[in-house]
Amino acid sequence: MTELFTERLHLKPLEHGDLTALEKMFADAQHMWDLMDIPGRSNDATELASFYLRRSLWAFEQYGAGIWGMRAIESPDEAIVGYTGLLIYVGEVIDTTGEVETGWAVAPGHSGKGYAVEGTRAVFDHLFDGLGAQRVAAITSPDNWPSRRLMERLGLVHEKDITAYQGTQVFYAIARDSWRARSVRA
Repeated sequence: MTELFTERLHLKPLEHGDLTALEKMFADAQHMWDLMDIPGRSNDATELASFYLRRSLWAFEQYGAGIWGMRAIESPDEAIVGYTGLLIYVGEVIDTTGEVETGWAVAPGHSGKGYAVEGTRAVFDHLFDGLGAQRVAAITSPDNWPSRRLMERLGLVHEKDITAYQGTQVFYAIARDSWRARSVRA
């Protein structure tokens, strides 16, 4: 399974040793409010962490991509500071779009450091250049402005509103050619 590196982060596919850190992230309801209340999925932090790990391991086997745990290079032995990557449950919700859905979260205490954008840029590079993805999408609730701003920083464009999860969601996407054009300018 592919590991990715940025200036400050080591992105490693989620593994069983990350479960405790994921559980802590998912147990923080204020921090994770936009991930909760998805019909048909448990909101229990332990069950949700196990779900993400199982889906990620399966996705890496099937597609060569899944969810990467982000570790600060300066503290490699500490727990993950967040995660970013391919959200495989998208097929259960928007199964006809052909989009690769991505998502991210940063653990409490690590927000505001730019980890989500830095790690997700590395994932997008891998999805587009390493795996040949044509488009990458992300969705969130309309009032999740921190996530929407991050999507825009990554170059994703708000294309439409869709009905998914808890109701209306905003749908952002970027095509491979647009990503490459941004990368050349950066």
